[in-house]
Amino acid sequence: MRKLKYFSVALLLLVSACAEKQVSMAPPARTPYQSIVINTPGVTGVNCVMQSGNDTYSVKAPGAVMVRRAPDMMNVACFKGDHMTGRNTVRPSFAPSEGAEVKGTQSACVSCAYPNTVTVAMSLNGNAMNVPVTVWPR
Repeated sequence: MRKLKYFSVALLLLVSACAEKQVSMAPPARTPYQSIVINTPGVTGVNCVMQSGNDTYSVKAPGAVMVRRAPDMMNVACFKGDHMTGRNTVRPSFAPSEGAEVKGTQSACVSCAYPNTVTVAMSLNGNAMNVPVTVWPR
């Protein structure tokens, strides 16, 4: 009989540990702005300029920048001195009804979302590396 009590208590504890408490959570409030991280793998101290519609932003990468949500493509151009450049273009996701409604206007698009991280591959600018070298005769 005593074993049955211990077994019942153990079973009750096991079942209660597996129970999942339902917590209702409101969806996070969507704001007309979002943070985007610009990543330039292997290169630091890169100046980046982003353009989306009529809005222009700048950030020193790798780093984060706060941008306005919009249905427009975002062009990202990065440079480090004259010798390294990189470009990327990102497309936002959005609800078609809202995207069509705000396209071409300056109103906020709350459902629009750019990727959280944008990676820009940097490459050497060959033209900047072509520096003439003069060898003086001895």
